[in-house]
Amino acid sequence: MSKQLRVTRRDFIKKTAIVTAITVGAGSIMSIPKDSFAKKITSKLPPIILSNIETVNGKKVKWIDHPTKEEKLFIPRVRLPLIAQNGAFVPITIEVKNPQTDKLYLKTFYIYDLNNPFPRAASFDLSPGNGTAFIKTRIKLQQESYVQVLAEYSNGDVYGYKRKIKVTLGGC
Repeated sequence: MSKQLRVTRRDFIKKTAIVTAITVGAGSIMSIPKDSFAKKITSKLPPIILSNIETVNGKKVKWIDHPTKEEKLFIPRVRLPLIAQNGAFVPITIEVKNPQTDKLYLKTFYIYDLNNPFPRAASFDLSPGNGTAFIKTRIKLQQESYVQVLAEYSNGDVYGYKRKIKVTLGGC
Protein backbone atom coordinates (compact mmCIF):
# COMPACT_ATOMS: atom_id res chain seq x y z
CA MET A 1 0.00 0.00 0.00
CA SER A 2 1.19 3.45 -0.79
CA LYS A 3 1.58 5.90 1.94
CA GLN A 4 0.28 9.38 1.17
CA LEU A 5 2.14 12.42 2.41
CA ARG A 6 -0.19 15.06 3.59
CA VAL A 7 1.21 18.51 4.14
CA THR A 8 -1.02 21.01 5.80
CA ARG A 9 -1.07 24.60 4.73
CA ARG A 10 0.42 25.67 8.07
CA ASP A 11 3.39 23.27 7.69
CA PHE A 12 3.98 24.41 4.11
CA ILE A 13 4.15 28.10 5.12
CA LYS A 14 6.50 27.34 8.05
CA LYS A 15 8.87 25.32 5.88
CA THR A 16 8.84 27.94 3.12
CA ALA A 17 9.64 30.69 5.63
CA ILE A 18 12.53 28.67 7.09
CA VAL A 19 14.03 27.95 3.66
CA THR A 20 13.71 31.62 2.66
CA ALA A 21 15.34 32.81 5.89
CA ILE A 22 18.25 30.39 5.48
CA THR A 23 18.77 31.39 1.84
CA VAL A 24 18.70 35.13 2.54
CA GLY A 25 20.81 34.78 5.68
CA ALA A 26 23.47 32.72 3.94
CA GLY A 27 23.55 35.15 1.02
CA SER A 28 24.04 38.17 3.25
CA ILE A 29 26.78 36.53 5.30
CA MET A 30 28.73 35.30 2.30
CA SER A 31 28.62 38.41 0.15
CA ILE A 32 30.70 41.49 0.78
CA PRO A 33 28.40 44.42 1.65
CA LYS A 34 30.24 47.02 -0.42
CA ASP A 35 29.88 44.89 -3.55
CA SER A 36 26.20 44.19 -3.02
CA PHE A 37 25.09 47.81 -3.10
CA ALA A 38 25.41 50.39 -5.82
CA LYS A 39 28.09 53.01 -5.42
CA LYS A 40 26.80 56.01 -3.51
CA ILE A 41 26.94 59.20 -5.48
CA THR A 42 27.52 62.24 -3.33
CA SER A 43 27.05 65.62 -4.87
CA LYS A 44 28.46 68.71 -3.27
CA LEU A 45 27.03 72.09 -3.97
CA PRO A 46 29.49 74.53 -5.48
CA PRO A 47 30.87 77.22 -3.18
CA ILE A 48 28.84 80.39 -2.77
CA ILE A 49 29.79 83.07 -5.28
CA LEU A 50 30.44 86.32 -3.44
CA SER A 51 31.35 88.60 -6.34
CA ASN A 52 29.10 91.44 -7.43
CA ILE A 53 27.78 91.99 -10.92
CA GLU A 54 29.95 94.67 -12.51
CA THR A 55 28.01 95.71 -15.62
CA VAL A 56 24.48 95.43 -17.01
CA ASN A 57 23.80 96.27 -20.66
CA GLY A 58 27.21 97.97 -20.86
CA LYS A 59 26.54 100.20 -17.83
CA LYS A 60 28.64 100.05 -14.66
CA VAL A 61 26.77 99.06 -11.50
CA LYS A 62 27.21 101.29 -8.42
CA TRP A 63 27.56 99.29 -5.21
CA ILE A 64 27.41 101.77 -2.32
CA ASP A 65 28.29 100.63 1.21
CA HIS A 66 27.42 103.82 3.10
CA PRO A 67 24.83 105.75 1.07
CA THR A 68 23.84 109.36 1.65
CA LYS A 69 20.18 110.36 2.05
CA GLU A 70 19.92 111.14 -1.68
CA GLU A 71 21.55 107.84 -2.68
CA LYS A 72 19.18 105.88 -0.43
CA LEU A 73 16.33 106.98 -2.68
CA PHE A 74 17.95 105.26 -5.68
CA ILE A 75 19.18 102.03 -4.06
CA PRO A 76 16.60 99.23 -4.28
CA ARG A 77 15.11 98.03 -1.00
CA VAL A 78 14.90 94.26 -0.91
CA ARG A 79 12.78 92.14 1.43
CA LEU A 80 13.66 88.45 1.55
CA PRO A 81 13.24 85.84 4.28
CA LEU A 82 16.46 84.99 6.13
CA ILE A 83 15.80 81.28 5.60
CA ALA A 84 13.73 79.88 2.74
CA GLN A 85 12.14 76.52 3.53
CA ASN A 86 11.67 75.68 -0.14
CA GLY A 87 13.98 77.13 -2.79
CA ALA A 88 11.34 76.70 -5.49
CA PHE A 89 9.14 79.48 -4.07
CA VAL A 90 11.10 82.27 -2.40
CA PRO A 91 9.07 85.48 -1.95
CA ILE A 92 10.88 88.72 -2.75
CA THR A 93 9.72 92.33 -2.56
CA ILE A 94 11.64 95.15 -4.24
CA GLU A 95 10.93 98.86 -4.10
CA VAL A 96 12.60 102.19 -4.72
CA LYS A 97 11.60 105.31 -2.79
CA ASN A 98 12.61 107.69 -5.60
CA PRO A 99 9.50 109.40 -7.05
CA GLN A 100 8.82 108.36 -10.65
CA THR A 101 8.83 111.43 -12.92
CA ASP A 102 9.09 111.80 -16.70
CA LYS A 103 12.66 113.14 -16.33
CA LEU A 104 13.98 110.47 -13.96
CA TYR A 105 12.27 107.15 -13.42
CA LEU A 106 13.19 103.56 -12.72
CA LYS A 107 13.48 101.80 -16.04
CA THR A 108 14.26 98.18 -15.08
CA PHE A 109 14.63 95.96 -12.01
CA TYR A 110 17.01 93.00 -12.41
CA ILE A 111 17.18 90.07 -9.98
CA TYR A 112 20.34 87.94 -10.07
CA ASP A 113 21.57 84.88 -8.21
CA LEU A 114 25.02 83.90 -9.44
CA ASN A 115 24.74 80.44 -7.82
CA ASN A 116 21.78 79.40 -9.97
CA PRO A 117 22.33 77.60 -13.28
CA PHE A 118 20.76 80.65 -14.98
CA PRO A 119 21.94 83.70 -12.98
CA ARG A 120 19.29 86.20 -14.11
CA ALA A 121 16.24 85.18 -12.11
CA ALA A 122 13.98 87.96 -13.41
CA SER A 123 13.80 91.43 -14.91
CA PHE A 124 10.91 93.90 -14.79
CA ASP A 125 10.49 96.91 -17.09
CA LEU A 126 8.74 99.92 -15.57
CA SER A 127 7.66 103.35 -16.78
CA PRO A 128 6.74 106.68 -15.15
CA GLY A 129 3.10 105.66 -15.57
CA ASN A 130 3.53 103.04 -12.84
CA GLY A 131 3.64 105.80 -10.23
CA THR A 132 5.73 103.78 -7.77
CA ALA A 133 8.55 101.34 -8.38
CA PHE A 134 7.33 98.28 -6.47
CA ILE A 135 7.58 94.59 -7.41
CA LYS A 136 6.49 91.54 -5.41
CA THR A 137 7.18 88.10 -6.86
CA ARG A 138 8.70 84.68 -6.18
CA ILE A 139 12.01 83.33 -7.43
CA LYS A 140 13.80 79.96 -7.48
CA LEU A 141 17.06 79.47 -5.60
CA GLN A 142 19.33 76.45 -5.73
CA GLN A 143 21.32 76.96 -2.55
CA GLU A 144 22.41 79.49 0.05
CA SER A 145 23.52 82.59 -1.81
CA TYR A 146 23.45 86.34 -2.24
CA VAL A 147 20.47 87.63 -4.20
CA GLN A 148 21.53 90.73 -6.12
CA VAL A 149 18.96 93.31 -7.18
CA LEU A 150 19.86 96.02 -9.68
CA ALA A 151 17.87 99.16 -10.44
CA GLU A 152 18.49 100.80 -13.82
CA TYR A 153 17.28 104.40 -14.20
CA SER A 154 16.31 106.41 -17.27
CA ASN A 155 19.47 108.56 -16.98
CA GLY A 156 21.69 105.45 -17.30
CA ASP A 157 22.64 105.01 -13.62
CA VAL A 158 22.48 101.47 -12.24
CA TYR A 159 22.43 100.87 -8.47
CA GLY A 160 22.85 97.48 -6.83
CA TYR A 161 21.95 95.87 -3.54
CA LYS A 162 22.43 92.30 -2.31
CA ARG A 163 21.00 90.17 0.49
CA LYS A 164 22.11 86.81 1.82
CA ILE A 165 19.54 84.04 2.06
CA LYS A 166 19.78 80.45 3.30
CA VAL A 167 17.87 77.75 1.46
CA THR A 168 17.02 74.47 3.21
CA LEU A 169 15.65 72.68 0.13
CA GLY A 170 16.98 73.71 -3.28
CA GLY A 171 14.48 74.61 -5.96
CA CYS A 172 16.48 74.18 -9.16
